[in-house]
Amino acid sequence: MLRTALLVAGKDLRQRLRDRSALVIAFVAPFVLASIIGLAFGGDYAFKATYAVADADKGPVATGFSDGLRDLVTVRQVDAGEARALVDRGDADAAFLLPAGFSASVQRGGAATITVLESGENPIAGQVARSLAQAYAAELAATQLAVRTALDTAGQPPPAAAEARRLGEGAAPGRLPVRLAEGQVGGRTIEAANYFGPSMAIFFLFFTVSFGARSILAERRQGTMWRLLASAASPGGVLAGKALAAFVLGTASVLVMWLATTLVFGADWGDPVAVVALTISSVLSAIGVTALVITLARTDEQAEGYSSLVVFTLALLGGNFVYLAQLPELLQRVSLLTPNGWALRGFVDLVADGGGLATVAAPVAVTLGVGLVTGGLALYRARRMVAA
Repeated sequence: MLRTALLVAGKDLRQRLRDRSALVIAFVAPFVLASIIGLAFGGDYAFKATYAVADADKGPVATGFSDGLRDLVTVRQVDAGEARALVDRGDADAAFLLPAGFSASVQRGGAATITVLESGENPIAGQVARSLAQAYAAELAATQLAVRTALDTAGQPPPAAAEARRLGEGAAPGRLPVRLAEGQVGGRTIEAANYFGPSMAIFFLFFTVSFGARSILAERRQGTMWRLLASAASPGGVLAGKALAAFVLGTASVLVMWLATTLVFGADWGDPVAVVALTISSVLSAIGVTALVITLARTDEQAEGYSSLVVFTLALLGGNFVYLAQLPELLQRVSLLTPNGWALRGFVDLVADGGGLATVAAPVAVTLGVGLVTGGLALYRARRMVAA
């Protein structure tokens, strides 16, 4: 049986290595797509925005607001009409309109309005702009309350009241009570190459290893399966050989992706031993899942359609195309129902925590379990296919 498995594995590997499309899917496409997505999502994640300020007041309170903004974001000082035009064209992420009499109204203890115009192209910057205006308004309200309390103190002599009013006028022009600070939680930053390298390797892994099960259908259709079995080759040996070929090619695909992203982009996938362990368990789960799906098909076309549908569904749910942390909470939980979601979490944890085998113990166990269960079911169905 072992000799049969090795001969079948060698035959299948030679066929795949002569197939340029198989090489592209296994080695080229993952690297190219990871590079494109990484460039699209990579870069500096510090908050940056351009805000237009239309200050029709020119008073000390309005000036304090504008000066406070300059400490946080890029500010363009324009009139109200130009501010609206900048936001409408997308040249400014948001705009603040400060009406004439703004400072005087605040210093008298009256009401004043800051109008915030938000651009639909950058909703996050718009939310930050609204929050900044609200924070400044809250600061002014607190100052007015303190001044009003001082002025309304029973039995306070007039000079003290006048001094309290001057205190309020001096405090009102203060800067924004907000400071943006950059920081992170956890060990190391998850760079784009560290995330999309493994994610694209896992995504294309499912396509790479699916050839083993699909070749059973192809060989049955071509009649080569019967000739192979007629040569005293056992069905178990044939299936083991096809699984071995898929395992070798799938493992090589992920390891080459690891090497390429490390050399070209300086990616760090984490502890090498843990990476290899997670790679092996991920390959086994991919073989099991795709083999089970393909054994449900009767033709090559059905097999390709079924496997593509399952692979893309798993990729969308498992976070292969977007950062797991950016998925809605519901989808983050759903991703735990997919083997690729568990594998990707393992690779992310290796980078973020800098741990070893203990860090990926759960992802390895889950993906290995998925591979054994689905692989066992696929083996049962494939034996019936070969014997039929």
